[in-house]
Amino acid sequence: MKNIDDIVSHIINFSKTGLTGSEANTKKRIIEPLLGSLGWDLLSNEVRLEYTIRIGTSTTYVDYALMLEDKAVVLVEAKAFDEVLSEVHASQIIGYGRIEDVQWTVLTNGRVLKIFDTKAGKTEKQCLVAEIDLEKLPQHASELRLLSRESILTGEIEKTAKRLAITKAAIRNLRQRQEELIENFKKVLLKITGPELENRVQIVSSQLAKLTVELFEEKAETRPSYKPPSEGPIVEVPSISRQDLSVKSSGEVILCPSRIEGVGFLKKYDAWGFVNISKDHEPEYFALYVAKPHSSVMYLAEVDSITQPLKSKEELSKIQEQDLKTFETGKRVIHLKLGSLVELKDPIPLKNKKLAPRALRYSILEKLVKANYVEDL
Repeated sequence: MKNIDDIVSHIINFSKTGLTGSEANTKKRIIEPLLGSLGWDLLSNEVRLEYTIRIGTSTTYVDYALMLEDKAVVLVEAKAFDEVLSEVHASQIIGYGRIEDVQWTVLTNGRVLKIFDTKAGKTEKQCLVAEIDLEKLPQHASELRLLSRESILTGEIEKTAKRLAITKAAIRNLRQRQEELIENFKKVLLKITGPELENRVQIVSSQLAKLTVELFEEKAETRPSYKPPSEGPIVEVPSISRQDLSVKSSGEVILCPSRIEGVGFLKKYDAWGFVNISKDHEPEYFALYVAKPHSSVMYLAEVDSITQPLKSKEELSKIQEQDLKTFETGKRVIHLKLGSLVELKDPIPLKNKKLAPRALRYSILEKLVKANYVEDL
């Protein structure tokens, strides 16, 4: 996340002005710079102002819609710096998310920012993923990163929200079933000490049950702790149009399909694995088809080298253990030329879902430049 110190300065300076009652000034001075620091391009179609929400025959608007591939992925409702965020405000933005089938919604006044998962429940409490005190940045920067373009693109926010929901449910169950814990502790202790000490065992069992819940809450992850896939600064990939590729020399393209989570691996290592490539092919270019929700060819790079069929994980010293889940002996890794990876401004969409690529295929660069649909490749 970029310029976090600048955001803190914006908040401090703005709080000292006489403009804190203005929603428009709050948006311009705090919220929009904040979205920019999270990787969203405010000057492009990625960020749409006054996004239309249709409810029956009536129309309303949300302050911002954050877009990926022309689809809203986050809705942001802004309030004035001095306005207290209420349950009514939260219910409204969560409701808009459900109407538009947008999972992630945000409510903020520039001082506090709340992230909601509209699919997690019905109430504000059930849907709340994180509540961030923006005046206490950068301590809460890891929570704020959940809203970064990278986090949404790679699906990291979904993984984190799911993990937190499971933890919160476990804590809730422990609290509700504390009496059951007491009885279980009591049974075990009485079996060891004998029934003569039942009164003392009852007291100890109650204390143990209480301590168990407290320790679980203390050790469990109850706040988001997001690290970008590279476990370092977010990798910025330049965007170009396919027409710009026409100046490159012609050559074979290897097209690999991937779930959205695979984008993190691609950017992290400037490589792609693990694939079966026959000796008959020596592609000059690599292209990545990203499945739902994008269903498009989104990335292109020049191939630097392709490993020989791998015999063991030890041959891949630069790839971390957690990223070797799909490793298989006999498969190969495609290494890309550093700095050659680009994101296509005009990705190639899939026309027929039944024909979505499920294995690697080959094409040529000229087809990739001119294709209207993935099927044209």
